[in-house]
Amino acid sequence: MKKLSIIAILIVCAFFACKPKNNPADEVKSIQFKFTELGRQTQFRITCDKFDYYFPEGKVKNFTQKAAVDSVMLLLTDMKRTDDGFQPDVRGKIYLTHPNNTVDTLCVGVKVLTYKSATYETPQALLALIQK
Repeated sequence: MKKLSIIAILIVCAFFACKPKNNPADEVKSIQFKFTELGRQTQFRITCDKFDYYFPEGKVKNFTQKAAVDSVMLLLTDMKRTDDGFQPDVRGKIYLTHPNNTVDTLCVGVKVLTYKSATYETPQALLALIQK
């Protein structure tokens, strides 16, 4: 019986020792959406660096509570990568602020978005959340 208890303790300790540690740089403490109407038409494609120039009056939503941040991050971690050469016609930006105050920027279009130099299909649930 004593050997069984020791084995059980060792298994539990091994489980927690093998559990991957969260990288603090991957954690997000707040999220800010800056956006305009997603269906807004322009005569040309708006690039990420020109979004603030063309839409200075953009709306802003902030998420600082952990549950809200986690729900947005769940949408972002399940994105499907696309390599079809499309670049977003930017209608919004998402700023992810990490605990060390570094900020990652996602440039959001209706069909695709860019994040860390990669292009992903824009989750429709994310668009609904932004416009809500």
